[in-house]
Amino acid sequence: SVRLSLTPSRCSGVGLALCQRLLEEDGRIHLCIACRNEQKSEATRDLILATHPSAQVSTVEMDLGNLASVLRAARELRCRFQRLDFVYLNAGIMPNPHVNFKALWHGLLTGKLLHMLTTAEGIMTQTDRLNGDGLQEVFATNLFGHFMLVRQLQSLLCGNEKPSRLIWTSSSNARESAFSLSDYQHAKGQE
Repeated sequence: SVRLSLTPSRCSGVGLALCQRLLEEDGRIHLCIACRNEQKSEATRDLILATHPSAQVSTVEMDLGNLASVLRAARELRCRFQRLDFVYLNAGIMPNPHVNFKALWHGLLTGKLLHMLTTAEGIMTQTDRLNGDGLQEVFATNLFGHFMLVRQLQSLLCGNEKPSRLIWTSSSNARESAFSLSDYQHAKGQE
């Protein structure tokens, strides 16, 4: 039997390692790599096939920071597949990252430097902006795009005799203390 795994990612790093590991565990899995850059996803596909030549690997173009792209990709996936056994959501962005040297110095003086260096908490800042849908780019890509994709693929995930597995990863910097209901898109924050 063929099991399908959908992996929206940057088509490198964790996403690539995940795809290779899945094929090492079960060569019958049909991987579908979702990536915002078609050339990069094809290169990743070729890289995977170089080490696993008999693997079934397909791609779909999807920019999680663009709602129209997510909806189009979801329609395409619903047409191409009858079910998804596994969905790994690991795409994320941190636009224009900068080191906050004032916070780094403060961490040194308060004894929190080790924690800050191991988690980047308080020392890494970013400059976010609105995307074409009027949403904060980080919120749209790291959270809302994934949420909308899952909602749109619900018919491929639910109601089957064997439930699908959905794994949604996050940055180690995603902390409850940085969340505010009055600023759920984190438009006023820079961490």
